[in-house]
Amino acid sequence: MKMKFILSLLFLLFSSISIAKPFALTEQEKTFIKNTPVVTVGMMPDFTPFSYYVGDEVVGFEHDLLDVISKKTGLRFEKRIDKWTSIYNAFKNKEIDIITSISYKKYREPFTIFSDAYYNIPIMIFVKDNFGEYNGLKSLSGKKVGVLKDVFYIKELENVKGINLAFYDNYDDLTKDLVFGKIDALIQNLTNINYLIKKNLYNNITLVSELSLPNTDREDLRFGIQKEKTLLKSIIQKVISSISDKEIKMLSDKWVGSIKEYPGGHINLSNTEMAYINTKSIRYCINPSGLPFEGLNEKGEHVGMSSDYYRLFEQMFSADFQLVKTNSWNQSIEYIQQKRCDMLALGMETPERKKYLNFTSHYLDVPLVLATKVNVPFINHILDLENEKIGIIRGDAFVKILREKYPSLNIVEVDDIYDGLDKVKNGNIFAYVDTLASIGYEFQNKYFGELKIAGKISEKLQLSIAVRNDDKELLNILQKAVDSITSERHRKILTKWVPIKYEENINYNFIWKVVFFSGIFIVFMTYWNRKIIKANELLKEAKKSIEEKNKELNQLAITDNLTKLFNRRKLEEIIKNEIDKNYNEKNRFCLSILDIDHFKEVNDKFGHQQGDSVLVEITKVLKENLRATDYVGRYGGEEFIIIFLGSSLEDTQKKVEDLRLKIAHYNFEKVGNKTASFGLTLSKEGDTMESVIKRADNALYKAKENGRNRLVII
Repeated sequence: MKMKFILSLLFLLFSSISIAKPFALTEQEKTFIKNTPVVTVGMMPDFTPFSYYVGDEVVGFEHDLLDVISKKTGLRFEKRIDKWTSIYNAFKNKEIDIITSISYKKYREPFTIFSDAYYNIPIMIFVKDNFGEYNGLKSLSGKKVGVLKDVFYIKELENVKGINLAFYDNYDDLTKDLVFGKIDALIQNLTNINYLIKKNLYNNITLVSELSLPNTDREDLRFGIQKEKTLLKSIIQKVISSISDKEIKMLSDKWVGSIKEYPGGHINLSNTEMAYINTKSIRYCINPSGLPFEGLNEKGEHVGMSSDYYRLFEQMFSADFQLVKTNSWNQSIEYIQQKRCDMLALGMETPERKKYLNFTSHYLDVPLVLATKVNVPFINHILDLENEKIGIIRGDAFVKILREKYPSLNIVEVDDIYDGLDKVKNGNIFAYVDTLASIGYEFQNKYFGELKIAGKISEKLQLSIAVRNDDKELLNILQKAVDSITSERHRKILTKWVPIKYEENINYNFIWKVVFFSGIFIVFMTYWNRKIIKANELLKEAKKSIEEKNKELNQLAITDNLTKLFNRRKLEEIIKNEIDKNYNEKNRFCLSILDIDHFKEVNDKFGHQQGDSVLVEITKVLKENLRATDYVGRYGGEEFIIIFLGSSLEDTQKKVEDLRLKIAHYNFEKVGNKTASFGLTLSKEGDTMESVIKRADNALYKAKENGRNRLVII
């Protein structure tokens, strides 16, 4: 019964006029638009899915609605993004022209003209899962109940006897305090709290009822316009009344959907699919030694690309994914055949596997390459290895594919990538076949300078999600996930784990030419001792070239291509190394995350090329004002991390504040002045790499929330 109740709330009604009507502006309204350069609008940063941040960009239903109004009328909007209490007071003080997300109340009429509602949302009561039985508002008597300041139903709540109200500035703190037991319940709209539960994976919050108060039904979202701006109200109301059913559906489907949200998109699930993920644990297997795609770390924890995909799936569906550990990839294949696990995040479709698995469309394409000793010439085609032993992992899809396509090859099955590369290193096999990502990853970690990539083959690994063929429901759910993951999200996961780049022949064309011409030279001039010496020198130069190229590859693996600073992978490696040192006062370090304020405006106004120039100029400022002992790198997008070794928090604060001022006063080419926000923290005992970065990131968030161009320390 409770499940039906919750599901029924997901069918929210858009409240504008259902039949589209043409509209025409009066001459007065046209003159108003012509004489009004910009209309200021107050909007919230955390009112999902209507107005909220994804990265450094504010998106949502209301932003798209404003775009519709702008295109239909020519009005230009300047958005002020701030917490509800701030924009509400700014509107009351006539500092902004319009406020979004405001609900009608009679006491607001003296300072507000209301548009028709553009959306209605249920107001819900949430409690902790140990609250006990809920029997209406009387169950909240004597309890501490969290609400947003200046919410439209506050006066009605204050009239309910026995409730101890706690007021909050933002939704995030409100929800966190319920999670950690600082309040007993909270009252807020369904969509917003649902989003925060899924985003932060909260699992101890329960929805118990819809709020029912005198004069209060659902939260009716409207535009509020200043009383004296009657022409502005008339223009906006005409557009709302004219919006077509198609436009309504597009906005509603895009932003509300079934309220299954994750950063970057929305997943619409059927009732059956929602019941599936709400009642079942999904067991999955991985390749325990298949990094960077997937593997187990020293603690037995799942890491690699597929771990990021599983976390993404959890955000999409609020589903329970359980890892079933195996000793090898071959055993994982056996387990899924035996129905001891339900799915693989990264599997290649083959006729053999289709007998017991179904596959989503593939979402990762990775080239296959050959690893050999460093003295092997570049291999142009796999058939050049007909008389050599070639290793490939036992149970891999390409064992059968290569044997059928190239029957003359001597293929040797190995246990895993380490077994394969070790056999090449020890001379037991000539070459080992695997993906560029896997081999490149291990070269940086273990085999640097001992082995090389000697060529690639025409086949490539096409990875899909593989699901047991008796579970069509799970396949359909995961196909929706694949369809919804953006290219940018795929790229971020891939570049996080595969920072190296491979360009065909880049390392070995020159070497091959040197060896070839040296061979001819030796054949014809061998009787000249002086020429033999020269040939040997050329070979030494070739070896030196190999070593230099391998060093270049290693440098590429730790360097951000644009700024030439350390990349995310190298920064995390440095932080881990510092944390792994025995904890004492001397080994403590400070970590700062900085983010360029309103960087999207640079790209939008001047183009991405100029945006890149700003990042390079920021890099110059950082390098010129940091010590040789400090580490700095680009963490992603417009975010940078600085690691200060051997500095007190007080001294580091002064350095960071100095950096902030230098950036603020710097005149960026074509762009002018830009500012940056900083978060700073000091390492402490028990820290992990994730915890110290999280603290600094929280501090950065507070710096942005408090107005940007400032430093916050946590």
